Amino acid sequence: MALGPIRYCGPFLFTLSIPVLYYALGPLWPLLTIAALLLLLISAEWISARDTAPDPGGTPASFRLLPFFYIPLQLGVIAWAVWQADRTTPGGFAALSLAVGVTTGVFGVLAAHELVHAHDPTAQIFAVAMLSGMGYRHFRIAHVRGHHRWAATERDPATARLGEGFYDFVVRAVAGQFLDAWRIEQRRLAKRHLPFWKNAVLGDVTAMAFLAFAILYLAGWRGVALFSAQCAVGILVLELFNYIAHYGLVRRAGDGRREPFSAAHSWNSSNVLANALIFNMGRHAHHHARPFAPYQTLQQDSQALELPWGYAGSILLALVPPLWHRVMDQAVQSLHTRASNAPA
Repeated sequence: MALGPIRYCGPFLFTLSIPVLYYALGPLWPLLTIAALLLLLISAEWISARDTAPDPGGTPASFRLLPFFYIPLQLGVIAWAVWQADRTTPGGFAALSLAVGVTTGVFGVLAAHELVHAHDPTAQIFAVAMLSGMGYRHFRIAHVRGHHRWAATERDPATARLGEGFYDFVVRAVAGQFLDAWRIEQRRLAKRHLPFWKNAVLGDVTAMAFLAFAILYLAGWRGVALFSAQCAVGILVLELFNYIAHYGLVRRAGDGRREPFSAAHSWNSSNVLANALIFNMGRHAHHHARPFAPYQTLQQDSQALELPWGYAGSILLALVPPLWHRVMDQAVQSLHTRASNAPA
């Protein structure tokens, strides 16, 4: 049965559960949001099927509205949590930082990601607002104009190399994507003969400084600290997604040209329930093939590489590098072996 946009309403329920749990059960209980989300995503690999077809129910407009509705909700919960920073216990401060940061890094980023790929100016405004809420505004430049061009190559700071642990990757990726966005903007300015102060990344830094001062004025130092903490958690979750999405996969260079991006250059998860919670981002190869395709139309390529433990399980595995390498390095090496033995 086609569920239409209802299929993708899980993020709203999880994010709303944070203030509900906080007021109903106590300051520490928002941590249950994280536990429930992880449990559902991991168990989805056993309790729901794999699928290759999009859900046909609903209209394109109804699907398109969901990210527009979700982003104000996420920003509202961030603002509420910041306002609570000076009123809650130390445990509540930590619980809100973690719970809000996880929803920011999973649902907020994915909603913003959907809109940064749209040509609509209104979509861009919403996307930038959400990225401001996690202190990562330059992502829209580094991702759309950098990552989508160079994914699965050494030129992409958001692609993890074979043998690279997550903690080394996250340092390189965060710094590299900022510098990548700066360089992309510098090339744009040089091409159009524009002054350096029109670099959008410079504007991003200025905007975030103003936002920090506004939070300081309205909510004090603890408000700034909570906002910064949930930003850090959100960025960490985003970079975990980046880490597992292309780990160890390489587009070979030959005859002076780079191998075109294909289903062999992205790790995917075709689980129906999990994809409903992450706006179909588990169908990552199709997203790279059609970056401007709406999330509900993404399909699972039959040739796409499947993560052994799905997205949530792989993210947890990545946090323990020895276990990650034991599983994934072998998987990557097997791919290389099959590729080298394939008939020419």
